[in-house]
Amino acid sequence: MFRGLLSFFRTKTGNAPAEVPPVAKVAVADVGRPDVGRPESQTYLRHRPILDREQRVVAYELTVERHRALHAHQWQATSRKLFGDVLLWQFAQARLDALLMQRLVFLPVGIGIIDHPALASLPRRNVVLQIAWHDEGSPGSPSTLLAGMTRLRELGFSLACAHDLMDGDDGLAALADYVTVDVGQMAPPDLLDVQRRLSGRHQQKPLMAMNVDFIEMYHACRKMRFGYFHGDFISCSEEAEGNVDLPPYKVAAMELLNAIRRQANHDELAEKAWSDPTLVLRLLRVVNSPAIRLRAPISDLKQAITYLGYDELYRWVTLLLFSSHRPEDRQPMENAWRETALVRGRFMEVLAAGRLNTLECSQLFVVGVLSMIDKLFRMSMQHAVEKFTLPPEVSNALLNHQGKFAGYLELALACESGDQASIETLAADCGFDLNAVNRCQIEALEWVLGFTEAAEELARDAG
Repeated sequence: MFRGLLSFFRTKTGNAPAEVPPVAKVAVADVGRPDVGRPESQTYLRHRPILDREQRVVAYELTVERHRALHAHQWQATSRKLFGDVLLWQFAQARLDALLMQRLVFLPVGIGIIDHPALASLPRRNVVLQIAWHDEGSPGSPSTLLAGMTRLRELGFSLACAHDLMDGDDGLAALADYVTVDVGQMAPPDLLDVQRRLSGRHQQKPLMAMNVDFIEMYHACRKMRFGYFHGDFISCSEEAEGNVDLPPYKVAAMELLNAIRRQANHDELAEKAWSDPTLVLRLLRVVNSPAIRLRAPISDLKQAITYLGYDELYRWVTLLLFSSHRPEDRQPMENAWRETALVRGRFMEVLAAGRLNTLECSQLFVVGVLSMIDKLFRMSMQHAVEKFTLPPEVSNALLNHQGKFAGYLELALACESGDQASIETLAADCGFDLNAVNRCQIEALEWVLGFTEAAEELARDAG
């Protein structure tokens, strides 16, 4: 079952995504038939970042479409089982070893996965089974839940449990490593009441605010005892502040990016970098980081520029642009924005490999990364883009969502929203299917970990 569903995860994308023939979809009414649930179904495996109180991305929730809408209705248990089955089979075959080395992964499932054939093959390290609904019994009857969670702990799994399923049961609470609260379904007064009750009963359990879809709700949850935050608030824009004075460090990095883009000679690049000595020091630190894997350290800036080349240098300077070196210059969501922007850029670049030429793929990376520059600069996209020297196709995609690169950007954004119908339509418009989209998303996530590790090192050094 499902062996072919995620065969694409086994191949690391370096060239164009392999063509996959059209496939059929599984209907909810077909669940339970012996031939259903096989690899004929394509499903988008969505990843959503989870932040800690320092706004660092420390985990991802992996889901398949519609789990959130279904878990509230008892009569839809069959549908919930279908989506839980698909999620487990996909994750079991996804080969996410690199991701699991540095991030927690939360899988929202029902307690019925106890008998799932993929359960034994799931890794235990950094995997948290997020119990979000009952497959059997009613939410008011915790006996099935208690037995199931006990068994999962015996099998070595870490567990998160929705607060409404525990319903004050100390036995269930003892089995949970995390307590989740779906704040998207609650009014602020009710949320405050729940938070106070949980803080009183389960002081040692980390509280996770799930489905925080607005920046105002994020700020409210952060003032409470919540330690982890999940939802679309990361992509929400706070009101632009108009003409913002950028820190000298960011100005120097931006001017260096412009010089790299027009392929200025190495002497001029070095001169641009030396306009801010801190930029030089941090660039050399990046070049000598484990992510580059040099045989011998480099201490000369021009030698570093020669070694990296224009394209790779552009990527790393972009990383520095998203990594302020002074605490007073840092944006609250800087770490999350950086990771999101880099995943967008890398996803678009890898997806287009073999379809577009090398220069265009590189420009796609720029489109993805700069698609969040308005948030970093706290100004409109129009004003932010004006500070860069960009090719017309890049500017057109960023400002107007038009042109050759616009479809790739729209697809990347749809992947973050998790709307499978839109993803399928946009992917088809670009000439791909969900297999290719999933594979390239996973590769982008794993690739960006090296960048993030280097950025966190730089932040520690600067602090």
